[in-house]
Amino acid sequence: MQPVEHPKSLMEVTAEKIRDAIVSGELPLGLKVSEQRLADTLGVSRSPVRDALAAMQSEGLVTISPKRGTFVFTPDLQIVDELCEHRAILETAALRIGVRRNHANLIKQLDLASEAMKRALDANDPHGYTLGDNQFHNTIVFAAQNRSLAKSYKLTISPLKALRTHLFTIMNENTDRSMDEHDKITNAIHAKDADMAVSCLEQHIGHLAEAFRVKLSTEDSEQKLLGLQPTQSEGASL
Repeated sequence: MQPVEHPKSLMEVTAEKIRDAIVSGELPLGLKVSEQRLADTLGVSRSPVRDALAAMQSEGLVTISPKRGTFVFTPDLQIVDELCEHRAILETAALRIGVRRNHANLIKQLDLASEAMKRALDANDPHGYTLGDNQFHNTIVFAAQNRSLAKSYKLTISPLKALRTHLFTIMNENTDRSMDEHDKITNAIHAKDADMAVSCLEQHIGHLAEAFRVKLSTEDSEQKLLGLQPTQSEGASL
């Protein structure tokens, strides 16, 4: 007998919509969000929105303060370093399994994701590049055909995806270098050289933390020169 598949609750659907908005950059990092505006936009009551935000706080996507309100998360260096380390552990493990267990489909899907990223680069479309980048790394994880690993990745990696979007679309991170690193990973997988692919993937993931560290340092220097202090955004766009 096959287990019964339970339909998603309204809270789960609402959480997916808000999560996607954060990861895509529609709700940018640090933004103050309004339960009522989210409810009006999504066509639901405030109850599922409130429950969805509470669930996403456990994922690290939002911060809820009883006196100040709810904000899309603003990462610090320690959080980014920990997220990148966590991501590297999951993705490199999945890569080794995928090369061994699902090589043909893995390279097929990686090639499709790479083509999507290159089309986005040609079109000067950083948002499209981010979507292709997500497709690329999801392919690595899902190629392992391990539901437990994929579930862990899905539940914990959203803040890092949102940070990648922030770097590519707002901070203009070096997409040419990123594309070159994706090509090196893909070429190693084509050759079934798992060790080389893992080495390239670890370096690629590490560059995200480095890019964020550089941007933070630059922003901090600019704010000190202007005599400003960093603040969280007010209002809500969704």
